[in-house]
Amino acid sequence: MRLTHIKLSGFKSFTDPTTIHVPGQLVAVIGPNGCGKSNVIDAVRWVLGEASAKQLRGESMQDVIFNGAATRRPAPRASVELVFDNSDHSLQGAWGQYAEVSIKRQLTRQGESTYFINNQTVRRRDITDLFLGTGVGARGYAVIEQGMISRIIEARPEELRAYIEEAAGVSKYKERRKETEGRLKDTREHLQRLGDLQNELARQVEKLEKQAETAERYKSLTAQLNRQQDLLDYAQWQQSLAAADKATAQHQSLQAQQDETATQVQALNDEVHALQTAEQSQQQAVHELSNKRGVLREQIARLEEQIRHQQNLHQRIERDKQAAQAQMQRIHQEQQQIRVQLEENELQAEEKQTELAEWAMQVAEHEERLPELEEAQATLNAAFQTQQDEANRIRRELALKQQQLAHAEQTVAKHEERKDRLKQENQALNLPDEAETAAAQEAAALLQSRQEHYEEQIIAAEEALHAAREAFQTTSSRFQSLKQQHITLQAQQQALSQILSQQQEAADFWQASDHTAAPQLWQHITAPAEWQHALSVILAERLHARAVPQGFVPPEPLPQGQAAWLSDGLSGGIKKSLPVQALLNQIQAQPPFQTALHHWLDGVLCAPDLNYALAHQSDLGAHQIWLTPEGHQVDKVSVLLYAKPAQESLIAQKARLDGIASELDNLAPELSADEAAFKQAEAAVRSSEVQHKNLMQQQQQHTRQYSQAQQRAAELLARTNQGQIRREHIERELAQLAEEQTVLQHTSDGLSDDIAILQEAAAELEHQQQTTAHSRQEQQGRLKQAQLALLEANRQYGLAEVAVHKLNQQKQNYRQQIAQLEQQTFDWQERQQELALAYETEFQNDEQHIKLEELSEAVQTLDEEYIVVQEKLAQIQEQGREQYAKVQTLQTQLPQLQAATQTALLQQQEALINAKRYHQNLTERAADLDALEALTQESPKVLNSSIGSLTQQIEALGAVNLAALQELEEARERDGYYRSQSEDVQTAITLLEEAIAQIDDKTKARFKETFDAVNGKVQTFFPTLFGGGEATLKMIGDDLLTAGVSIMARPPGKKNSTIHLLSGGEKALTAMSLVFALFSLNPAPFCLLDEVDAPLDDANTSRFCNLVKEMSAQTQFLYISHNRLTMEMAEQLVGVTMQEKGVSRVVAVDIKQALEMAEAV
Repeated sequence: MRLTHIKLSGFKSFTDPTTIHVPGQLVAVIGPNGCGKSNVIDAVRWVLGEASAKQLRGESMQDVIFNGAATRRPAPRASVELVFDNSDHSLQGAWGQYAEVSIKRQLTRQGESTYFINNQTVRRRDITDLFLGTGVGARGYAVIEQGMISRIIEARPEELRAYIEEAAGVSKYKERRKETEGRLKDTREHLQRLGDLQNELARQVEKLEKQAETAERYKSLTAQLNRQQDLLDYAQWQQSLAAADKATAQHQSLQAQQDETATQVQALNDEVHALQTAEQSQQQAVHELSNKRGVLREQIARLEEQIRHQQNLHQRIERDKQAAQAQMQRIHQEQQQIRVQLEENELQAEEKQTELAEWAMQVAEHEERLPELEEAQATLNAAFQTQQDEANRIRRELALKQQQLAHAEQTVAKHEERKDRLKQENQALNLPDEAETAAAQEAAALLQSRQEHYEEQIIAAEEALHAAREAFQTTSSRFQSLKQQHITLQAQQQALSQILSQQQEAADFWQASDHTAAPQLWQHITAPAEWQHALSVILAERLHARAVPQGFVPPEPLPQGQAAWLSDGLSGGIKKSLPVQALLNQIQAQPPFQTALHHWLDGVLCAPDLNYALAHQSDLGAHQIWLTPEGHQVDKVSVLLYAKPAQESLIAQKARLDGIASELDNLAPELSADEAAFKQAEAAVRSSEVQHKNLMQQQQQHTRQYSQAQQRAAELLARTNQGQIRREHIERELAQLAEEQTVLQHTSDGLSDDIAILQEAAAELEHQQQTTAHSRQEQQGRLKQAQLALLEANRQYGLAEVAVHKLNQQKQNYRQQIAQLEQQTFDWQERQQELALAYETEFQNDEQHIKLEELSEAVQTLDEEYIVVQEKLAQIQEQGREQYAKVQTLQTQLPQLQAATQTALLQQQEALINAKRYHQNLTERAADLDALEALTQESPKVLNSSIGSLTQQIEALGAVNLAALQELEEARERDGYYRSQSEDVQTAITLLEEAIAQIDDKTKARFKETFDAVNGKVQTFFPTLFGGGEATLKMIGDDLLTAGVSIMARPPGKKNSTIHLLSGGEKALTAMSLVFALFSLNPAPFCLLDEVDAPLDDANTSRFCNLVKEMSAQTQFLYISHNRLTMEMAEQLVGVTMQEKGVSRVVAVDIKQALEMAEAV
């Protein structure tokens, strides 16, 4: 088996459909860095089932799809296909019968990955199984990518073992062992579950045996308990009737007392109200007197505060006068001191002013002399700089001319060599025939237009398929929703029908009378939802009344069970006028039940709630009752409360069943229409998928033809264009070289003359520079002396100027201080005058003292009036409290009377409810009241004690399973079934363990045999690649099933202690010796190498190439290389280019064919 084609489309940089032909045994893929060569290796790994994006140099599997370029849109899918020639039928399995086998993988941007073998969809595992044991696979040793060589040699022992196992063909056994272990694990888990079930079943049998015994005891005790309960209910029924009569008499007595007490409370409330009015009047008078007293007291407080303020002011004025006098003395002393300092400052300022004038004269003299010296120095400096610049210019120009002359001479020589080479190349050009090129281009253009047509059809088909799938999804969702709704309604209808059908089952009475098919009342009556429950309560067992034929006679003797039927004597008699609130107004019934309903419900009135019924209890006439929606009943003398039922009434259940039937009828047409739409959408999706698949197949076939034609046209056109362009370029370059040579010759002559002139000018200028430099140095000394003298004069002048400025500033400060002290003196004099004036007017306050005395007398008068009014108010409040206490006493008694009255009423109602409940219990259990009356001798207390004892005995039994006998029989049958299954599973486990042992024996034997053979081959290949040295494989561990493998290598002349001490090239050669050893034992159909020769020098590369040539007799090699020696070894070159950024293209050259053509020429 050998690889013949690699087809790529949309994979990484190969966006166009590309076919790489692999006709020979040695095929080299070449091209510049970054052009996409390694993508070919990635494509092979990917189609072989690689699932790790990291191994494909990506972050996610979507990265293998072409992601677009500057002028290209992203590809919708990636596809890679490998085509093998299997004419020798070396492949095993079902696919080995085909002469040609193709494996293909496609990945869409939606994440759908599909595998194909011969265009048939398969699993990824099928691809893996196809190459098991051949070394070919996503992680096999037949595909060696960049960096994998170093990873092989540095791999862990268990990783190296995997390569040995693949060469030994053990991977097939390991896969079978893995499957067998999985089945064994599942079988053991199944056996464990069977054991758990048997144990649990044994416990259940033991428990059921005990429960069966308990059930018999339970039935006996329950019969005794029911008999005692009947006796107790009958005794309590009689007691409840007596208690109701007693509670009615007590209620009437308490009601009379309550009315009398209410009258007394009303009279006392009137007296209390009159006293409260008088109290409010007196409180108003007290409030007015209190306000007047408050106003007068505020005025007295303000006068007292004014008097105290004047006294404090007098004391403060005395203190301020003393402080002003002391301040005046201090200011006078400071004025004297500052005037003395001012006189001294004026004398020092006159001396410093004289010194400043002397230094100013010296500065003026030096400044007058300095400009002349500076001007002379500047003239000399300018002359020297001009000479220096000119000298530098001449030197630079001279160096440039000399360099230009040398370059011109070298260029002339190069032009001569270039002209010779161009003439030889022009003679060797061999251009293809123009007619052949035009025909190839025309065929490629025709196929390209068809290719575009196919792509447009595929895009339209994909859009149609996407639209069909969306429509199918929408239709499917709606259809499933309606279907689920229909199923839910049917389930509810079935459940309600089953419940109602149980109500229709004939009791023992009707079974005996042979009238089980007679219509029942609840089936032919309707009422509003709010009154359905109340109607069920009031009719009770009459809901099951049957309309039997006329002349019906009950059977003799009467069978067991309750029964009701309509009598012949009730025909007619329907009232035409009914009260507005009559329950009959809410009911609709079919004949023959109308007359019976008017008879049973005559006098039943509808009340919205219990409070309304109780409030209008007195309005009821004879044989009338109020009925609430909850089922409570209120008649003229009693109230019957009805507990909330555990489930819906029969009437409500029937109404709900009718509603569900109506919904199902309405839903049926819509469900049928959606089902038809669902099937139509499903058919459209299948049709679109078939059309899309057909177009894809046609497009793939046409793509191959187009690729071949395009490749042929591109080769011819490229050769023609490149040859013509190259010939024109040679002619232009020859003409240009001739012109340049002429120009260069004239330029060389001119440069020689210019160099001689520049050398003479440079010598003369150097002599002038020396003379100017001497004069410049002398003048610079004189200028420096004058500058130093001027600096000293300026420094002394500055010091004197600073001293004068400082003295003037001090003088100004002294004058400002004197002016400030004079102003302070004036201010303190004014302050003394103000204090004297305030002292004279301070104690003019006699009128204030007189007014204070008048206000005090007025306050005393108001206090006396306030006391009189306060005493009268206290008397009125005392009388009010006495009357209020009487009212409180009566009001306290009134709620007690009301509570006692209500209690008596509740006791009456409770007694009536209990009597009805006990009677209803007896009726439900079909108790014989006459027999109970004769047997009732014990008191309820004794009966309760007996019931309690029986109840305790029943409770002591715990949970009772009445179906224990039947469950016990079923459990024993299941136990026999589980025992049979356990025996079968145990037999299967034994067989699986034997199979695993056989696989392990084969694996050990094959691995040991292969390990020894590979070790021998490594010892042969290693010296061949290194030119000496030795290498061995070592097994780590004693167990042949798990032992790891390590490699020891010693190149010639070295004694390494570990493999990690080898250089990069030595590691590569060691890994290659191991890989070639594996190939020699189990040759893979092909081997892919990605730049494995990169770290090798020429000598090692030559040995590597020789070994590859030798092995190519059995194995087909496809390798990527930049090494010249490795390229020369190839029989076919596949060039990968990237003229368009981001898009790889392939150009193939058959070396043998090229040599034959060259020899023929």
